[in-house]
Parts: sequence; structure tokens; C-alpha cells
Amino acid sequence: MGSPKNVIYYFMLLLSVTFWGVSFVFTKSLLDSVTPIALVFFRMVIASVLLATVCRIFFHQKLREVPRKDWLLLLCLSLFEPFLYFLFETYSLSVVSEPTIVSVIVATIPIFTVFMSHFYFKEKLTWFNFVGVFVSALGIAIMLLPELSDQSFQWLGVFLAFGAVFSSVGYSFFLKKLSDQYHPVFIVTTQTTFGIFWFLPLLLILHSPEELAFQFANLARPEILRNVLALAVLCSALAFVLYIWALQRVGLGKSNTFTNLIPVVTALFSFLFLGENFPLLKIIGTAVTIIGVCCVQYTPRNNGINI
Repeated sequence: MGSPKNVIYYFMLLLSVTFWGVSFVFTKSLLDSVTPIALVFFRMVIASVLLATVCRIFFHQKLREVPRKDWLLLLCLSLFEPFLYFLFETYSLSVVSEPTIVSVIVATIPIFTVFMSHFYFKEKLTWFNFVGVFVSALGIAIMLLPELSDQSFQWLGVFLAFGAVFSSVGYSFFLKKLSDQYHPVFIVTTQTTFGIFWFLPLLLILHSPEELAFQFANLARPEILRNVLALAVLCSALAFVLYIWALQRVGLGKSNTFTNLIPVVTALFSFLFLGENFPLLKIIGTAVTIIGVCCVQYTPRNNGINI
């Protein structure tokens, strides 16, 4: 695990992926009481306030120093994530009864990001990357195999989950153009704040004044407010700050490896708190998918291939 001084950073990574894994369970538990759009909007507002406070205290990026073209990139960044990403993910969780399925599909994001980086940024691919794609696809197929005979299974939720995956790939495209110029905490704070303004029109269009009043009244209920605060404080604000802080110390490769634990965390907490069933095929499929994602992220030196 490296030198002892790095242990604290590995602990930060473990905490961040734990929060992200649990977020699927928190979200699923809230969707019986709060609409998907209202839930994400409340989450973004709270997280934005916290992140802006952190950014103001610890980082001093002056807004007037940001060129106009970069504001446009930041706006596009926030369109893909948090707006489109959370739109697809939350609606997927509202349709699919088992959060682990959504979590495993979302865990395939690195696969598509690797290929986007190859085609747009000319990053090399290895034979291991292709093996990983095949293994991950096989894992998802195994995981979904029991659902083929279940006529009540909502396949729309699977397609929505892949919508979240491709939204994250679009996010990575714009992030690549910004990450070398601005501190990650500034980027996350800005995208979260912009995300509020993407969600606000949708919130007003999809909810009547009476429905909005009902959603805000629901938010005041202690059991709902507690979970929304957990999503905003732990899963959005704190998880991102911890992950970025650790990433700067231990590197992108090791940090990405930790994110492969997210479906495992989701599965554990779904079993403990939501009573999700785990037949053998789902366990095998989840494990195979995670192995495939690890293969995609593995880049041995001097083994690039051109396609």
C-alpha cells in the first residue's frame, strides 16, 4: 500500500468510494417520497453551498481570471454532469428495483472513457483494454441473465443507467480540457453550482406549485432530510473533496482502482438495508464486471497498439 504516510490518503479514497457506493442506497430509499428531479435539485443546492464555502476558504481562484471560453466549457461540463448524469442515474434508480444493477452498469464508465480518450485525444490502447471490455460486457450479461425471464423487470432502467454512463464520458471530454488549468475543487464547485440552474427549469416545468410545496414539505420530514443531507454532505461535497485531495497524493491510477469498489459497497448496503436479493449469477456477474473494468484501467508500459 506504499509508505505509511500515504495510509491516510488511501483511507480518504476508501471513505469517498464508500460514500459514493452508499449514495445509490440513499437515493433509492428516498424515491418513494421525493421525485427524482426534486431530490437531485435539493442535493445540488446543499452540496453547492458546502463546496463554495470550502472553495472560498481553502482555494482562491478569482472568477475574473477565468476566460469567457472556459466559462462555456464549464457550462458544457455541468450539462453532462451533474445535470444529465444525475438525471439518468436517478430516474434509473426510480425504475430498477435493485440499486446494485445500476451501480455495476455505472461502474463501466472507465471502459467508455478509455475509448473516448483514444479517439479524441489519441491515447494508446492495449490488448488488455480490449480484454477488459469483453469481460465487463460478459459480466453485465451474466448479471442480467436472471431478468430475461422476469416480465416485470424494467429494462428502461438499464438503458437509463447507460445514459448516465455516456453522460459521464461527455463530462470527461470537457474535463480533459479544463483539468490542467484549474484546481479540481474549483471545477467541482462550479459544475455543481451550474447544475442547479440546469435543474431549476426542469423542476418548475415538471411540478405544479402545489407539487413543489408538497416536495418541500416532504423535505422537512426528519427521516427524509437526514438522507438528503447525507447525499449532499457526504456523497457530493465531502466525497469529492476527499477523492481529489487523495488523488493529488497517490495518483490517478491507484485512485481509479478504488472506484471499482463502489458496486461492492452498494451491494453490501442494499443487502443490509433494502433487503436486495443476491442470487449466484448476480454475484458472479458483478465480480466479472469489476474484473473487466480493472483490465480496462490497466495500462502496461510499451504495449500500446494502434487501431
